[in-house]
Amino acid sequence: MTWRNLGSKVVVTLATLWLFFAVLHEVLTGRVWFWVLPGMSPPILFAVVPVCLALAALAIKRSRLLALALAMASFIVSLPSTGINFNAFFPSDTPPRDGASVSIVQMNTDYWGQMRDGILTDPRDKDAMLTYLRKLDADVYLLQEHMARKGDFARPITDLSDVTEIFPEYRALTAGTLLTLTRLPVLEHRVVNPDDGSGIRVFPPPYALRVDIQIEDRILSTYNVHMPVQVIIEKDWFSADFYYEIWRRHLVRQDEFRALTKDVIENPQPTVIAGDFNTSPAMGDNRRLLEVTTDAAAFSDHCGLRVLNHILC
Repeated sequence: MTWRNLGSKVVVTLATLWLFFAVLHEVLTGRVWFWVLPGMSPPILFAVVPVCLALAALAIKRSRLLALALAMASFIVSLPSTGINFNAFFPSDTPPRDGASVSIVQMNTDYWGQMRDGILTDPRDKDAMLTYLRKLDADVYLLQEHMARKGDFARPITDLSDVTEIFPEYRALTAGTLLTLTRLPVLEHRVVNPDDGSGIRVFPPPYALRVDIQIEDRILSTYNVHMPVQVIIEKDWFSADFYYEIWRRHLVRQDEFRALTKDVIENPQPTVIAGDFNTSPAMGDNRRLLEVTTDAAAFSDHCGLRVLNHILC
């Protein structure tokens, strides 16, 4: 066997194995708990690997077309997992409707500006964070992790005095660690999937806060979202408890995404859904939600910077 023949067999074999993995991933991601770890692969991997395989296929002579076909097939199959948002490259020409505009800011405050009992992961602090948010002068703020760590535990912050001092003209609406601030009239606010005591809950519940606000003669529904992480990396990866926690959190995330999607579908009002989903494009948890919403990047003048993200409305 010549080196050229061996190289051709290696490329075709790798392309076949990757296509098998890509198909398996699209079938299982977001559906079964044991595929959570493969789903944590960097989204760009699902684009880079097929491209590399295609380049390798061009370098061989024997079975070149077969290898190219396998590489292209895996790229097409994996498109939902790559994170490539094609709307960002082709902005919508749809003109905005007449009427008042509203500015919305979303931010995971990371333990309310690093309130980790003195342990900082970066130089930020609460006062600097609040000053920064105030300068943005948004009509609505969708903030997550309004909480502080004490010892080994994190607890929602109930004292809003720092918020009311910086945002005196805003109404503050809280649910667990979720905080929505708005200077527009509030018509209704509620937790999307309230705890009835029958399901599994993991920190930090609740996971979605809906606030309906009045904008002139129209109503806008905002959804402040913070989904729990899938994996507790501090646990022993070789223990049964590590995988039990993955299974448990998978069930919670499935239930929450299902409830959020259902609420959005049944909501006749315009919506903005933003927050920390703890979900990459390679994870299938939010695929159904993406199907029933519009990617706001298609309407952005700076959409090229949002190729790997989704803002839903």
